[in-house]
Amino acid sequence: MRSPRSAKRQAASVCAIFVWAIGRADIDSERVSMEEFLLKLSARTPAPGGGAAGAYSVAVGASLCQMVLRFAPGPPGEVSLALLVNLTDRAARLAKEDEASYEAVLSAFRSSKGMDPKDAAEVKKRAFIDASEIPSLSVSVALEVCEIVMSQVNRVSPHLIGDLIAAGLIAVAGGLVGAELVLANLGDIESELVYRAQSNLEELLRVQSALLRVLGDKRSIAPLWDI
Repeated sequence: MRSPRSAKRQAASVCAIFVWAIGRADIDSERVSMEEFLLKLSARTPAPGGGAAGAYSVAVGASLCQMVLRFAPGPPGEVSLALLVNLTDRAARLAKEDEASYEAVLSAFRSSKGMDPKDAAEVKKRAFIDASEIPSLSVSVALEVCEIVMSQVNRVSPHLIGDLIAAGLIAVAGGLVGAELVLANLGDIESELVYRAQSNLEELLRVQSALLRVLGDKRSIAPLWDI
């Protein structure tokens, strides 16, 4: 059982996770703090928006899972831990790329003005398809994080299971956002991105249900203060 001091250190680590994840989202040495990102997200501007928020959620889930593995008894699985570090970086970078990709959509709307309506529609459609690649990749990262989370369910102590499930649920939430945005952007057009988003949406909901079942199973054993 972790000591109160250890628990306080963990709480501080959890509070720092979101800041750390966003701080890793640097392109050309630009770093964005959590406060700065939230201010940008809440501003009356088209980007960043849901795609960036979803990708950062995936990064937070991956970071939290790293913390759990480092607290788990025995040495952390090197492969899983290294992969989680990579997944955190990938998700944070996708958040930054999502912001840039939506700027390309806005540019397509501006450049298509005055075009033949069919040509203008094609230009805008192409921009939305390209922009949907980023949230689609965020979904893939989320599913990888969830796979690691599920692999650790029977490995971690009861004192860590809450954080582990939280990591999975946060990653699932970010993945659901990514899949939903692909479908919202592209509708029912014939596209591999759409088919993949529909399939991933169902898979993420299955993972979410599985994580909640694990929580129910673990809660039925004993409260934390009795373990």
